[in-house]
Amino acid sequence: MDIETDYLIVGAGASGLAFADSLLAETEDVDVVLVDRRERPGGHWTDAYPFVQLHTPSAYYGVTSTALGQDRLIESGRNQGFYEQAGADEICAYYEGVVEALTASGRARFLGGHDHVGDGQVRDLKTGDVHTVTVRRRLVDATVLESSIPATHQPSFTVAAEAAFGPINDLPEVVDLYERFTVIGAGKTSVDACLWLLDQDVSPDRIRWIRPRDMWFNDRAALQPLDQVAEIMYGLSLDTEAAAHAENVGDLFDRLESSGRMLRLDPQVSPTMFRATMISRAEQAALQTIEDVVRLGKLRSIKADRLVLEQGEVPTDSEVFHVDCSALGLREARPVPTFGPGTITIQQVRQASPAFNAALVAFVEAHRDDDEEKNRLTPTHPYPSTIDDWARLMSTTWATEMAWVNEPDLSAWVAGTRLNLLRAFPEHMEEPRAKEALTRFLTNVGPAIERLSTPA
Repeated sequence: MDIETDYLIVGAGASGLAFADSLLAETEDVDVVLVDRRERPGGHWTDAYPFVQLHTPSAYYGVTSTALGQDRLIESGRNQGFYEQAGADEICAYYEGVVEALTASGRARFLGGHDHVGDGQVRDLKTGDVHTVTVRRRLVDATVLESSIPATHQPSFTVAAEAAFGPINDLPEVVDLYERFTVIGAGKTSVDACLWLLDQDVSPDRIRWIRPRDMWFNDRAALQPLDQVAEIMYGLSLDTEAAAHAENVGDLFDRLESSGRMLRLDPQVSPTMFRATMISRAEQAALQTIEDVVRLGKLRSIKADRLVLEQGEVPTDSEVFHVDCSALGLREARPVPTFGPGTITIQQVRQASPAFNAALVAFVEAHRDDDEEKNRLTPTHPYPSTIDDWARLMSTTWATEMAWVNEPDLSAWVAGTRLNLLRAFPEHMEEPRAKEALTRFLTNVGPAIERLSTPA
């Protein structure tokens, strides 16, 4: 079976589907083929742990054409009053609906259970049959920033056969079988594991947390869309003000914390990690109840009676279940130009907005002819890992957004897409807090970009 298509999109997760949805909406004469090694669309969400939720509101996740959720406010719990965050089952069902709608148009095909092996060929993972795909326009790589998750990654440490160990996915099955839990990792997944254990009435003194690095978190309250969108602009204005005046990265994060923009779990420890993860202040307070925090570097091995780390050892025993949350999450990949000869590589353009970025790239592909111009509008940069990355991340985002202002059609698309976390801001611009925020942002964004671009 040979296939012809205008665009072969490798990866039917958040990025691949957002790209396909936007491209088909912005063009009339193209078709796409989506290929994914998984049988179902949804990317890493199909392998996610059962209690995972978006760490962003559903209101600006997914694809442009189809709402995710109902823009409801959470009625109870640590995130009460914030906009709903979809869980894995809801997201997977959502993406299946998106693919059904795309294929129903007659302009999209989905090849699940197929692996792209290069040179215009895809392999059926069930039969082993290889099919040739003739691509008339572009090969779209939507896998470069694919998330690394516990269920599918290979741990970097060794585990003794007699040790109780498994990914976070196993927690619901073992929570009643063990006396104590050791959570391995310092990112969003480990946060989810700790909060879930606490929600299951596991007392904090039964939880040990292996944190090789401490992390700065964004305050969830400042990233709420729609009727709370003024808080997003207010927060961004505080970011630009801090960046415009900070003397160095230490001073920068002191300013960000003092203004309420950044949260940390231990006030006695200076975090070195920043991954653009958000938590609420109620979540912060819950996490701070876990006092057995091990900071001895990365885990090297789990023995039957001890954990061996880079800088020491701690005891363990058969009563402990070791929870693997050490997968990298956001993949660290060296950026390449988004648009190349016959190719599109979907990467980060605006900070921490994967679905928005993919849809934006599709819009640019549909409405610009020259690859140099396309790349000017979609400059790429890696996901952040350290606090030093914050400056690059934010200055690139701000400079790019300023370039979009001079492109009327692109600006109109950005303003209108549901994937834009600020899309409701024009409706709230007359609010005093919104006015104050916009004035502060416009006053400081230029100096902030200049300051962050200047070597310390």
